[in-house]
Amino acid sequence: MEFLGVYDETGKELENRKILRGDKALKDNEYIKLVAVWIKCEGKYLIQKTSKEKGGVFAVSGGHVPYKTTSKQQSIVELQEELGLNLDPNKLKLLGNVKIPHCIFDVFLVEDDSLKQYNFNLQKEEVESVVWCDCKEIDNLIQKGIFRESSKLHYDAFIKNLEYQK
Repeated sequence: MEFLGVYDETGKELENRKILRGDKALKDNEYIKLVAVWIKCEGKYLIQKTSKEKGGVFAVSGGHVPYKTTSKQQSIVELQEELGLNLDPNKLKLLGNVKIPHCIFDVFLVEDDSLKQYNFNLQKEEVESVVWCDCKEIDNLIQKGIFRESSKLHYDAFIKNLEYQK
């Protein structure tokens, strides 16, 4: 049984307010938090193909933020669980957040060229494989309709802008 914190529209956790994961009992002005972590190495981003159980689409690492856990803490947990990556929390840069109904995604970026040769230990229940993609390749996945919608939202809000401003 996993509990999630409940947040207001600014991303502030509501004191002593939690819900059971999967519970849809949020009020109109309440949100749960999720994290998304974009990993950049030598100009490319680490994209995972999710397991068949998770839809078999392409996405970035991330997940729900449990009650009384920070987004940064949960980002580290997700990277460890999904990719076997032990990352220094100081390498996580918060880009901002993206809101959809009842969800706030805190979006992080890791830039580390040493990860190109990293031997990722994938959590097979969640991740089938990983691939390094540039923005044109990500755009192609989006056009084919095989890129997770939430990952596309963070990409459009932050990553594409970072890359195309250069």
